[in-house]
Amino acid sequence: MRKKLNSWLVMVALAAMAVVAFTPAFAVASEDPVGTAAVFDIGMGARALGMGGAFVAVADDANAIYYNPAGLANVEGHKVTSLYSTLYGAGNYIGAGYAQKNVGVGVIGLMSTVTEKDEYGNPGNEFGYREGALMGGYARNFGMFSFGGSLKLYSQTIPNNEGFGVTGDVGALIEMPWMEGFRLGAVARNVGGTAKWQSGYTDQFDPEYVIGASMKPIPKLVVAADFDISNATGHVGAEYKIMPQFAVRAGGVFAEDGDMRFTAGAGFSVQNFQIDYAYQGHTALPDSHWLSLGMSF
Repeated sequence: MRKKLNSWLVMVALAAMAVVAFTPAFAVASEDPVGTAAVFDIGMGARALGMGGAFVAVADDANAIYYNPAGLANVEGHKVTSLYSTLYGAGNYIGAGYAQKNVGVGVIGLMSTVTEKDEYGNPGNEFGYREGALMGGYARNFGMFSFGGSLKLYSQTIPNNEGFGVTGDVGALIEMPWMEGFRLGAVARNVGGTAKWQSGYTDQFDPEYVIGASMKPIPKLVVAADFDISNATGHVGAEYKIMPQFAVRAGGVFAEDGDMRFTAGAGFSVQNFQIDYAYQGHTALPDSHWLSLGMSF
């Protein structure tokens, strides 16, 4: 599947939507999808995004359903999270998730609307682009090992054409009892499944294989690193709790083509409520800002 390997390609898809919206053929006939499964490459949760997306071996909150479903086995209590970003000012990206021990659900969505204009600049018809997924997962502990899986229902809507598909993730985590705070993780994303559109166009989901490690060199610090084998992309990140109610984060994404994106973020908690913010720099596109609201009970 022509899946977006880096988040900046999401902007390309949205820009393509704006271009084709000005062509009469787009308004008359249904088209093949303009990029597919970009929603699976963006992220979920400002905490994880502030750490450069290095979360496969961390996965200890409601974002586990997105990064590594095996982490659901280690969730304590009940956790709710949400995510919002304007995504380079070209569209809106939202996410929400819930997790308790062994079980998690989530939803993610990418939305953009472009307005057709005539040769005089007068606004005309509006065309919308929608892409999203519903996710549900389950995991169990087996001693020092945790295994989990998730099912993902995918959809994409462009003018005169809708597409649907089903795929899934499987993941594993290993806790090292002789090294407190040290974890190894692995996840296979988008394993199997095909998306099909009303126009008759079909495309298989591209699988993605990621390995990761995390550790706590000191009690208040978590450092993590992921490597996306399929896309030759590295993710590194760290989280330091200055105090129980306040944490700072930093990280980076390093692609094989030399594209480097640095991230930063912070988290604030008040009683059972959590506010997280993440920033990601880009070279050619506007910087990204992410906001998450969460709750634990």
